[in-house]
Amino acid sequence: MLTEHHLIPPAISTEKQQVKIMLVDDKAENLVSLESMLSNGGDDTISYLFATSGEEALKIALQEELALIMLDVQMPGMNGYEVARYLRDISKTRHIPIIFVTAINEQEVHVIEGFEAGAVDFLFKPLHPYITRAKVANFVSFFLQKKELERANKITQEINQQLEERVKERTKELTKANKDLDNFVYTASHDLKAPINNIEGLIKVLYETLHEKGVELDGVDHIIQMISGSINRFKNTLLDLTEIAKVNYEDSAALEYVTFQDIMDDVKLSVKDLILKNDATIVEDYIEAPGIHFSRKNLRSVLYNLLSNSLKYSSPDRKPEIKITTAVAGEYTLLTVQDNGLGVRKADQEKVFDMFRRLHGHVEGTGVGLAIVKRIVENCEGRIEIDSDVDCGCTFKIYLK
Repeated sequence: MLTEHHLIPPAISTEKQQVKIMLVDDKAENLVSLESMLSNGGDDTISYLFATSGEEALKIALQEELALIMLDVQMPGMNGYEVARYLRDISKTRHIPIIFVTAINEQEVHVIEGFEAGAVDFLFKPLHPYITRAKVANFVSFFLQKKELERANKITQEINQQLEERVKERTKELTKANKDLDNFVYTASHDLKAPINNIEGLIKVLYETLHEKGVELDGVDHIIQMISGSINRFKNTLLDLTEIAKVNYEDSAALEYVTFQDIMDDVKLSVKDLILKNDATIVEDYIEAPGIHFSRKNLRSVLYNLLSNSLKYSSPDRKPEIKITTAVAGEYTLLTVQDNGLGVRKADQEKVFDMFRRLHGHVEGTGVGLAIVKRIVENCEGRIEIDSDVDCGCTFKIYLK
């Protein structure tokens, strides 16, 4: 299993960032003089590259990572403005800051032309050493900040990649653990059926034997009924556990086109006694979406649990009225089941989908029916929503895919 120790931060370089500045002038003595002025501070992380023509400047700019270009305007052949325009048109070089160094009079027309060509600043000869070094220092600082951000972004990306791999690994582990748990529940629920059936049979034999031998059974009948009731509840719990484990344990059921009316007719036969007992009215409307490509077994389980839930949790103050409709909702088929039953508090709405959660203790049940519905729906990339309030009934909206 991955632990926090597996999240290894990338190594951070302690070496100082090397900075390269290109000086461009057709006169070698000007280059030496400018380098001498700039290197007066003695910073050994800054190196200066010389270019004596526009063509040479373009070649160096394409080969090196530059923090700044100090470019003379008046050069034979390709002048400084032309060089700046070429640099601006090349993706690799367009973001390199350019300071024009010129002996031309400080006239507005020349300054405008320089900025239009791509300059970020102007220095007019004769150069003031302090001002020149201060401006260069600012651009060097900007370059170092940019490189620091690039390093931070790279580290962040590497950490994010590690986190993604870690999440994938843990998801894989959790999926396996859930699968193992489902397998255990599925196997255990089957293995427990035989012992509980044996206990049920032995209780019947014991009762019949006592009756045949004429043993006084006053008070025993009640105990036998309590035991039988407990056995039946235990058997129902095993059935529900088996059903909910099947959702993930068994292979995905084959999809086929099924109609809601066909499945609901079968479900109503299964709960016929409960419908008659409660004198329930069931209204169905499947005109907008009569059918769906879905697992027949799973759709029956969804409809059975929703209908039986509405019948079991009906209000004693009124006859149950249940409305079941379907519609098309984008990429989903929307199944809506609405009743006028007991309802639940707004704060408890999400709790109805919890395993073994029963919000009305007076009603018989194991509390796994809606958990089964939720698991089936979500395993098929759908979702289920509930809208309810106390004594206002429940509306379940199931988005099937």
